[in-house]
Amino acid sequence: MHSRYGSMTRIVLDEVREVAELAHGLGFMQGHARVSALCDDSREVQSGDAFICMPRAGHRAAAHVDEALLRGAACVVFVDHGDLTCEAPALYLSDMEALASLLRNALALHGRLPRLAGITGTDGKTSVCWMLRQALSRLGCKAWGMGTLGLVRDDRGIDDLGNTTPSLLTIHDVLRRAARQDVDWLVMEVSSHGIAQQRIAGLSFSAVIWTSMGSDHIEDHGSYAAYRDAKAGFVRDAMSTGAKAVVNADDAQIRMALAGLQGLCSYARSASGQRASVCWMQPEPGTLRLEAGGQVLDALSIPFGEFHAENVAAVACFLGCAMELPIKRLPSLLDGISAPPGRMQCIDDAHRVFVDYAHTPEALERCLLSARQMTPQRLLVVFGCGGERDREKRPRMGHVAATLADEVWITSDNPRSESPQGILDDIAAGVPADRLHLVHCVVDREQALAEAVSALGEQDVLVVAGKGHEAYMDINGQRLPWRDDRVLMRLLARKSRGCEAA
Repeated sequence: MHSRYGSMTRIVLDEVREVAELAHGLGFMQGHARVSALCDDSREVQSGDAFICMPRAGHRAAAHVDEALLRGAACVVFVDHGDLTCEAPALYLSDMEALASLLRNALALHGRLPRLAGITGTDGKTSVCWMLRQALSRLGCKAWGMGTLGLVRDDRGIDDLGNTTPSLLTIHDVLRRAARQDVDWLVMEVSSHGIAQQRIAGLSFSAVIWTSMGSDHIEDHGSYAAYRDAKAGFVRDAMSTGAKAVVNADDAQIRMALAGLQGLCSYARSASGQRASVCWMQPEPGTLRLEAGGQVLDALSIPFGEFHAENVAAVACFLGCAMELPIKRLPSLLDGISAPPGRMQCIDDAHRVFVDYAHTPEALERCLLSARQMTPQRLLVVFGCGGERDREKRPRMGHVAATLADEVWITSDNPRSESPQGILDDIAAGVPADRLHLVHCVVDREQALAEAVSALGEQDVLVVAGKGHEAYMDINGQRLPWRDDRVLMRLLARKSRGCEAA
């Protein structure tokens, strides 16, 4: 069950507070003000709020301040905006670390807080976050998860947060609610955007995991090196304050980025030859064998897909190395663990149709290689690429799909303001010439799904990749309702009725 978490830009305080008292020693205070809430969106400001003018506002900062004051802001908190002034009471903070301290003071976050586990990586964050929360719950800990799926509190549903790593305000409000409910662990995805925009400033992590390093989101960082360094910096910074770090030793980019760093916990395929704290292999699909410290765990039942085996190995490494649990405890924590929604999610057992969030070349390759193990017959795939995102990955994904699948439908997936046909053309440019006859370019996603379902034969497998759990299609600034799973269920029901009629 999904619900809205509430305002992600405005936090109401337990009582009206004097700003100077909250900011004691943190920055320079101009004037005096008492506030009842903190808000970082000028459009959401209410009378008596403190408006927080974030560094990302840039040249728009002055206009945002004017709007906030018109709406009744009692005070403006400038974060790294020392050149701006206003006639209203104002607090000047030098950086996001100071803002984090202000938030801790305002929300009285000085008592028992949940321990933080941060998970970063191009692929695998959501699955590892979901599985680690389950494992910690089995261990007897009260654990919440926060990331792409939203805020997962025990098994009581999912609250939408808007971003994989939400704003600093939202994170601190989650911490306040978690502390009040005696949560032991908050397992959170840490995106490269969240790192670059300092949404995790001032947070103290007990442990971190780096799952993979791919090519997504390069356009937001300027270069691949900057993207990789953002994630490496997160791991190094966390370790410098005492956090344990778990990394994927099979990823050459991770090894290079963290070269020379001591004290890492690591996991790797047994066959890869990499030295690691935990080694893993799949004796057969849906099972996992782990080896650590000379001890072996055989035949753990896990979700289907080699990438899920790698994700479970990451969780095992966290439990065994970062938490120092004996390996004999792991079967009760990992056996039968489930995958999150939209991650190789089976829509229909009879027809072998799966929905997966894979939206990078690396993730699509792992997804299709795993799906190939399920069938002696044909493997079909429907996928697309998002608009206004990494263009370089488009032909690579076209090449991966056309090389590994027997029939391919390239279609729309959040084109945003770009031409959907243009995106399809970019993807198709990577298809080898001798595979072009296997590829269909269909702009309308529902039509592409209908064609793929119609072509699905007995024992064939269909993978619909890219959107996973997403419930919208982003087109020209509008998020239109869309669910791959629901469309597929309707199409499969129609196909079954047609077969029965025949």
